[in-house]
Amino acid sequence: MSEITVREYTNEYGLKDKWTYEGKRLIRTEMTYPKTKLNKKPKIMSAKQELFEQIAEQFNILQENNEGSTKTSQAKARKAAGEIKKLITPYKKANMDAVKG
Repeated sequence: MSEITVREYTNEYGLKDKWTYEGKRLIRTEMTYPKTKLNKKPKIMSAKQELFEQIAEQFNILQENNEGSTKTSQAKARKAAGEIKKLITPYKKANMDAVKG
């Protein structure tokens, strides 16, 4: 019986190649993507920043329309206040995750 040998290397495309030989004869080839570690911290920070920007945008709308005297401007101000209320809880969670993480 021939000896089975396995050779592993990274090819020019960044894939992990695994070649299995029985004696001098090639019997199997495998190509896999290398494992990469994902850093989740930037996602949390970007989510927090995105929520903050949305809150700031809604606050500007509230500020502009709060001083208006028409029904439409008052309705826009109330809508912006409601949106701010909806965004505060996810912002608090993202902020705590950033502090803990």
